[in-house]
Amino acid sequence: MTAPRPSSRLIRAHKRGWPRHAVRELIRRKLRQHFHGIHAQGIDRLRAALDDDPAGVLFLANHSSWWDFFMAHWLNEAVPVDGYGMTEHSNLVKFGFFRRIGAYSVDRGDSGSVRASLDYTLELLGRPRAGVWLFPQGVIACNDARPLAFQGGLRLLLRRAGGLRIVPVALRYEYWQDERPEAFARFGEATWADRAGTATVLDTWRGRLTSELDSLTADVLTQDAGRFEPILSGRGSINDRYARLRERLGGPPADYSTSRGDRDQGGS
Repeated sequence: MTAPRPSSRLIRAHKRGWPRHAVRELIRRKLRQHFHGIHAQGIDRLRAALDDDPAGVLFLANHSSWWDFFMAHWLNEAVPVDGYGMTEHSNLVKFGFFRRIGAYSVDRGDSGSVRASLDYTLELLGRPRAGVWLFPQGVIACNDARPLAFQGGLRLLLRRAGGLRIVPVALRYEYWQDERPEAFARFGEATWADRAGTATVLDTWRGRLTSELDSLTADVLTQDAGRFEPILSGRGSINDRYARLRERLGGPPADYSTSRGDRDQGGS
């Protein structure tokens, strides 16, 4: 594969040096402060697929919150994959430290930047166990808005690549029984897309991502934590502290359906 053409409007990822650990810790702390917990579905299936074939995957995700990029990074670590994500050039100019966790830029108003970003994406996908995040809506949109509005980046990428291994990822944020929200992710099945399907690729994957979103929503609405794999615990909530106080005072333990105890796999 040829190297991406130079462009002043492409800022590449820079996942080297000690600052990447500082950015990772910043994200972990912010997620734990804001969310009561982060839950996922489909990770075991994805891990098995990557063990069988370590080819890079394109994560195609809905974009419903400012938190999506932080979530993508933590999910990369939970799988794990060598994670990257395309973001607006102007945003990466302002928040350049995100390069340390795999962010790179695209300026949709500059055709040279678009070409360079697409070529760089394909370079990254050529690496073993790489995971590149693409938010095809291009803007933050309500999680329940239908139909999902896709921009044309996926079609351009498939045309240049010839074939892409795609995993749809549904993201959702919801309040359960605590004062802070819960965050959820659902990984769909990894599937190869071929250039022959370029004309219909947006419709095909809009449907696939919508199906994963609807399935995730149905499980979230049950408020049954057992349907998910916990991947990060937030700081103790009021409910959690009250439950511990009741037990210390000799009362019956409180039964909170979303109380998960010490199952943090990334926090302390």
